[in-house]
Amino acid sequence: MELDRLSAIIDNEMHTETSQFPFDIFPTEVQQLIDNAHKTKGFNKEFLSAGILSICATAIGNTVNLYNGSYTAKPIFWITIIGRRGTGKTQPLEFTKTPIEQRDTLSFEDYKQAYNEYEKNEGKGKRPKYSKFILKDFTPEKLAETLQYNEKGVLIFQDELMRWINSFDQYKKGGDQQMYLDLFNGSGLTVDRVTKEPIRIEHTNVNILGGMQPEILKSIAKNNRNEDGFLDRFLFVYPDNIEPNLFTGLDIDQRHLNNYHKLINNLLDIQQMVIKTTISHIDIYKAWQHKKVIECFNDQLEASIQAKLETYVWRLALVIEMTQQATTGHFQTNISNESIHKAIRLIEYFRYNALKVHDRILSKNYLQGLTPAQLDLYKALPYEFKRADVLPLFDEMGFSIRTADRFLKNEKIFNSFQTSKELKAGHYKKKFS
Repeated sequence: MELDRLSAIIDNEMHTETSQFPFDIFPTEVQQLIDNAHKTKGFNKEFLSAGILSICATAIGNTVNLYNGSYTAKPIFWITIIGRRGTGKTQPLEFTKTPIEQRDTLSFEDYKQAYNEYEKNEGKGKRPKYSKFILKDFTPEKLAETLQYNEKGVLIFQDELMRWINSFDQYKKGGDQQMYLDLFNGSGLTVDRVTKEPIRIEHTNVNILGGMQPEILKSIAKNNRNEDGFLDRFLFVYPDNIEPNLFTGLDIDQRHLNNYHKLINNLLDIQQMVIKTTISHIDIYKAWQHKKVIECFNDQLEASIQAKLETYVWRLALVIEMTQQATTGHFQTNISNESIHKAIRLIEYFRYNALKVHDRILSKNYLQGLTPAQLDLYKALPYEFKRADVLPLFDEMGFSIRTADRFLKNEKIFNSFQTSKELKAGHYKKKFS
């Protein structure tokens, strides 16, 4: 392919609507699952898609790598979904990890059986070990032990990601954040223990999946995380408009559930292999990378985001390709040009969300904390008003009196005048025009 023709293709891909998740990066069976889960369970389609990506990467783990001619890419994703409380972040993520949790359950049953035999033999022989994929509450030592017993790798799953981040250095001062920076690259891990033998894992694979509220985004940038690249390693899913989850009394169609479980199980059972890229793949990547590097070069923030997204292109292409192959269960070491193009389109979605997150972190505009409906209401209110005069407006826009009073008490966006000669109780002024 000629680079000028590739550049035209890349231009088109980069100027499509990047605020919407490109669901067609998934096989048809997965797209149907996403649509059905949205219609029946009310799952946010972007949250669900993020979870599926993470689970597919975890299922592949260290089994399949991609060599692009310069370095090896592993399917390691750090993904966080962002939504305010009550927007249904947890349910779609819990759903996506069900097939892997079932493997953990079977593994634990095997472990219990082996341990019972071990005890019957009075501790003779090798002590059984429990191999699992999913970690929730753990120490760095427990993470190392789990990686030692599961060569594929693990998934750190957190309903609220900040709880995991706030646990850094809880047991030993210094080093946790740097440890995770190394794990992002699949580097080796060594843990020295006082009372036990040290642990050494040569090839790690640690995926991270969790949720976060927009109100605490500024917290993730603290402790140098915005400067050392920790923040830029995350792929953010931050939908522009989240719809309310309306109960339907319906469940996901069994056919879609079966297809999804078959897909993940096929990825879990895949044999060891390395995917090697061709000149065609390299040309597609170069056309995109050259254009974006030049475009972002003079902006420090965008250049930093671009650097991490370049790493993710290959990882995403690998997972997209393997997920497509897993629908049939027949795996090969080839990767299609289409998988590279899909990865690039998905990267532009993640770029949009990364910039949105950074805008939120840097901004001091408290209006960004409002829901779309609240923002419309705020804009509709006059600059200065009496409570009694605007209650009809609240009612017209679907807000109850109780909600109206709680909204008006928000001192970050309203000034209230309770003891003023000019303005009596119940008078308000907006802080932002």
